[in-house]
Amino acid sequence: MQRRIRNTSGSTTALPLRVKNDEYPRKTRTARRRRFSKRAVIIAIIISSILTLVGFIVVWESVVSFFGSSTSSLTNSLQTGATHNDGGSRHLDRSNFYEQRPLDRFSELQYALEHSKLVLLYFAASWCPMSTPISDALDEAFGKGDVLLTRNGQKKTLSIVYVSSDKTLEEYTEYTRKRHWLPIPFESPEKNQLKRHFATCAHRELEELQFDRKHEIPTGIVIESRTQGIITTNGADDVEEMGAGALEHWLKMQGWASQMANSIAQGNDGSSEKE
Repeated sequence: MQRRIRNTSGSTTALPLRVKNDEYPRKTRTARRRRFSKRAVIIAIIISSILTLVGFIVVWESVVSFFGSSTSSLTNSLQTGATHNDGGSRHLDRSNFYEQRPLDRFSELQYALEHSKLVLLYFAASWCPMSTPISDALDEAFGKGDVLLTRNGQKKTLSIVYVSSDKTLEEYTEYTRKRHWLPIPFESPEKNQLKRHFATCAHRELEELQFDRKHEIPTGIVIESRTQGIITTNGADDVEEMGAGALEHWLKMQGWASQMANSIAQGNDGSSEKE
């Protein structure tokens, strides 16, 4: 559409009429919508990729955390038995590996290590409200079974060694007297030495013990007796969640760790033979 105006000379000039926004050609509006849609799709893909990457990282960290606690200490134990050959490379001497173990200096642990396949080091206290449900779960899971080691000398699958953070001897005695645990004696210096060794204690003990704490109480650290390597540091949570099934779970983890240990031993032996 055009409108005409008359100029001073009497002639007329055609001027275009202004087209309103809703009078733009349909093709132009459609093209804009398509461009907007493409941008939205690209943004959605980017966001989805970021969320997928974050999810993968979280899952990977969980897997590493789960298997790391069960294998890193065992690997360290294997490396403890390693020796240097003339070429300077490290290899495993399986003849003396089991003679050099990290917990041999703790005399209070030797009975449990020698008479049970797995040792649960249970760091807890009678006054700690979070310890009570774990202790009850331990009683329910293993208190009436035939898997738990006692002082009768018969070898069992599991022993529970109580590392106390109780305030008094009376608290300690009352908390342990009806349970089938093998508690570290209240006055034994090895009680605090174990806390330092595993960096585990109650918050109120930090000022006295003076170390960087890795685990609060209650904590259950499961040890494989033969190698004295750590199977898991999540023993307390396992018992609370799985009850008696926690023992089967630990035995499976022990099997995985043993397979890895054998692989490391075979690999090191193979490398030394090639040299």
